[in-house]
Amino acid sequence: MTIEDAPGDRPPAEESSPVDVRAGWWPSPWSAAQVAAGKVSRGGLQADGGTVYWTESRPEEGGRQVVVGTNPAADDPGARLDVSPPGVSVRSRVHEYGGGAATVAGGTVYFVDQEDQAWHRSDLAPGSTPLRLGGPGDQPVARHADGVPTPDGRWLLSVQERVGPDATAHRLVATATDGTGSSTVLVEDGDFVSSPRPSPDGRWLAWVTWDHPSMPWDDSRLRVGPLTTGEGPPAVGTPVTLAGGPGVSVGQPRWGSDGALVFVDDRTGWWLPYRVPAGSFAGTAPAVGDPRPLVDAEAEFHGPDWVFGQHTFDELADGSIVARMRAGGRDHLVVLHPSADGADAPGWSLDTVDQPCVSLSAVISPDGRSAVVLGSTPTEAQVVAAVDLADGNPTRRLSAPPSVAVGPDQASSSVPLTVTVGSRSVPGLFFPPVNPAVASGGGPPPLVVFCHGGPTGGAEPGYDPVVQFFTSRGIAVAAVDYRGSTGYGRAYRDLLRGGWGAADVDDCVAFAESLAADGLVDGGRMAIRGTSAGGLTALAALIRSRCFAGAVAWYGVTDLMALAADTHDFESRYLDALVGPLPEASATYSDRSPVHHAGDLVGKVLLLQGSDDPIVPVAQAQGFADQLLAGGADCRLVIFDGEAHGFRRADTIEAALTAELDFYRELATTDAPHGG
Repeated sequence: MTIEDAPGDRPPAEESSPVDVRAGWWPSPWSAAQVAAGKVSRGGLQADGGTVYWTESRPEEGGRQVVVGTNPAADDPGARLDVSPPGVSVRSRVHEYGGGAATVAGGTVYFVDQEDQAWHRSDLAPGSTPLRLGGPGDQPVARHADGVPTPDGRWLLSVQERVGPDATAHRLVATATDGTGSSTVLVEDGDFVSSPRPSPDGRWLAWVTWDHPSMPWDDSRLRVGPLTTGEGPPAVGTPVTLAGGPGVSVGQPRWGSDGALVFVDDRTGWWLPYRVPAGSFAGTAPAVGDPRPLVDAEAEFHGPDWVFGQHTFDELADGSIVARMRAGGRDHLVVLHPSADGADAPGWSLDTVDQPCVSLSAVISPDGRSAVVLGSTPTEAQVVAAVDLADGNPTRRLSAPPSVAVGPDQASSSVPLTVTVGSRSVPGLFFPPVNPAVASGGGPPPLVVFCHGGPTGGAEPGYDPVVQFFTSRGIAVAAVDYRGSTGYGRAYRDLLRGGWGAADVDDCVAFAESLAADGLVDGGRMAIRGTSAGGLTALAALIRSRCFAGAVAWYGVTDLMALAADTHDFESRYLDALVGPLPEASATYSDRSPVHHAGDLVGKVLLLQGSDDPIVPVAQAQGFADQLLAGGADCRLVIFDGEAHGFRRADTIEAALTAELDFYRELATTDAPHGG
């Protein structure tokens, strides 16, 4: 299935005659500047009154994020409109990764201004003047995210992070929507809180909480308490725990139109949907039972909560649920139908919906009959598309088309592969070089292994312009779901506990060596790269193995002890599980940190770093580069002023990609062959 364009959306594709040129120098149709301009991230998918909204980055505007809206039922669904104020960047810094920076309800957009991290509101009518909701005392220590208004619209409930000189605290607050600055604390429950969700009748509030040293995908709890609203500020009574606890992760509490509460829970080892019936909330306290999953499957209906506002399922008008389901590393759009014995009975049935995305990050239903998804197809990244759930109907693009048209013959589609290492299996994706303008490949291509971030994350099978930047030039790409990756259940996710910096490295090495042994790539021309946590994996691969000729790290971790001491509160105890608790595991921290093994590193290194990174401070990259250079290693450090953790400006992305491509070409040869 393909995506149907709105009138005039798709630019014509250019044609060229095939040429014969060395892999790595193929004449790609995508320049670094085009990839940078097209590196648009989207999130926060939601609907209000039939109109669909999402947040969207603008690399050409320095990474400014805006809220975009469109009506999928309109004659021209391509008629998109920016609904957040001009010049404002809508971005939350809670947990530094943010998310949940905007919500639209009742014709009003509530958003977090990146500059002051306070809530603002604006009517959707053109020319509306934004109104700041937080009081002047909020600045500069208070940040906000994950807001939702109460049913009466008088209060906005959200997460508040208060960053002080010695400690950081998280709580749920209620902020008056009338602009008076009135605010009250609703919940102080555990070290972290997220997902405040009031019931449709306003009687209950659900939320998720967890404590150090756990991350939300390790141990978290779903809590529900009575919500009181009236003339004064709202208040929450004594809560109860509905799900979660040690060894269980919960998320995405969402109230149904009938008052039932749906959420995801991995007590079976897989993030599956559960439903607490409306009758459980009929009294003065929730009736705590033992809910069972709606379906029995080895599949994931949820992902790690790195950002706020994850939305992978929604209710349909007939009580069914439309959802993203990941199985075997691939995403599917499915509809869950209630059991013949009723919605509260287990054993719901599951139907798969035909749609073009191979990777899905969000699913909503704006009208209870259709679905809108945010995902990637084999030829387009981060597309928002309307999917008619009836058979045989087309899928229509709602977001703007990419700046460069990509035909099916131009893109490298992911090939799922599994490598067997002893008794273990290492899954991943292989992207072979593809370029119809090249007549001959000239033997096995060079390889770059992509190490995903997190490390609690996963390889995405959909179109990624950065991957295609390299594959279109004749460089193969492998994306490895090493131990600890998501999408394969808790047991696989837990395999990295205590092993980060070793197990992940060994899996990436094994995957690359298997590709070389099978003749898919040139084993003498292999490199490895990673972002953030993946940067540690890439750099450690030059220390633990002699598989790769070089490594590239985008804002990568080099010093685990410094990371544990300097990073922000959300991840400050993350390493307890990944490496070990301190001080007991100090020796392991040193053993796994590239900065302590600069003399053992063999290969060339490129470090790309933002000067204002609060998660991996620039001092880590500078210290590691100094050690490598002092030991005579070939290392280049590029620091981008004003960039933080995750490059956002188009000029930065362009410069980083250009430096990375030059680096791989230098690895291949010192001669400059002819080509594009």
